Amino acid sequence: MDKKIQTTAQSSAEEDHTECEFEGMCVCGRNAGSQKLRLQTRAVIRNFKKNVINRDQTGCQYQSTYNRTLAERNSKTMFVRRRDMNKVTHSYTAQYVITLCGELLSHMFLCLREATGNFGPKVLNTVDKLMKVLLNVIVMSSKSGKLTTQLYCSFLSSVMLPHTKKEKFLLIIDSWGDQTNPGLYDEIFTDDEGLGTCIVKVVPPKCTPIYHPCDVYFYRQFKHLIKRLHNCSYLIEREREITTHEEAIKIHSILHEQLSAPIFKEMLCYAWFAFKLSDEREVFKNVSEVCFSMENLKRPCICGNIAFIQCSWCRLTLFSMFTKNTILQLVYVMLKAMISCTFFESCLWQSKLAGNM
Repeated sequence: MDKKIQTTAQSSAEEDHTECEFEGMCVCGRNAGSQKLRLQTRAVIRNFKKNVINRDQTGCQYQSTYNRTLAERNSKTMFVRRRDMNKVTHSYTAQYVITLCGELLSHMFLCLREATGNFGPKVLNTVDKLMKVLLNVIVMSSKSGKLTTQLYCSFLSSVMLPHTKKEKFLLIIDSWGDQTNPGLYDEIFTDDEGLGTCIVKVVPPKCTPIYHPCDVYFYRQFKHLIKRLHNCSYLIEREREITTHEEAIKIHSILHEQLSAPIFKEMLCYAWFAFKLSDEREVFKNVSEVCFSMENLKRPCICGNIAFIQCSWCRLTLFSMFTKNTILQLVYVMLKAMISCTFFESCLWQSKLAGNM
């Protein structure tokens, strides 16, 4: 028995030592690769004015939960009930694009998971109708819910090309798969003479958590907002869960529209400052301070109920409610509130959406 314990302890120590050596190698590699990338990027960034773009994908779940719960002191086992564990794992992929001037591109890209890789006729009809109404979301599908090379090309054509058009721009990406192939960009992004307009800079492997603008700060705020929407008290009390493609699409339409508000411009710029590609840093408010500030949420909703979230555009406090079919009526309430917002005409949201909810 003692020999077994000693052997286990020795193997654990060896594993820890190996991990430490590996982490040390990664840190050295990160410093060298990231410093080179940063110097090269800062040298050419002035040639593109503000036309500098960073895109990244992130895995999402239909049920985004917190890793904390209330329990009695000294409890050793906590039980959590979920209707479908598959909804808690990687269910689909979302892809957002931010610019150096602190803006989100006008569309975001969703890749949902389908067993056959393609939407069935009924689901396809629903998705097409939503895309005609929710003008800021483009939806595709794959077997794994992850992007393929073909889907990535669709993303470049449908999301980035309408923004960049025929102007030269600098694109910062990670080292994922075939997206580092220059041929993909030369075929899609060209000027009138047929010359490529996209200059690509690739973040070295294992450096994205600390040297990738989207990962450095933006997706942290994005995940916080989506968790708050998924875990609001109204949902929990009524045992409602986000489980369908339709609900996921509407959730991301809300997220994109809220994060596109001018009040988050400085927050998006901070992601570039943290990457040390920008020297400008201004005081900003994050998602918690803008949308879930306790001081602001003390004011009741326009319907008279206790407020759940504050709109980042019109700054009205709103109450989380639900329609039949378990669809978030938060979309409906937000849109109704945005009608009186001074920014409403410039929003991607259209007033007809409120009528279709």
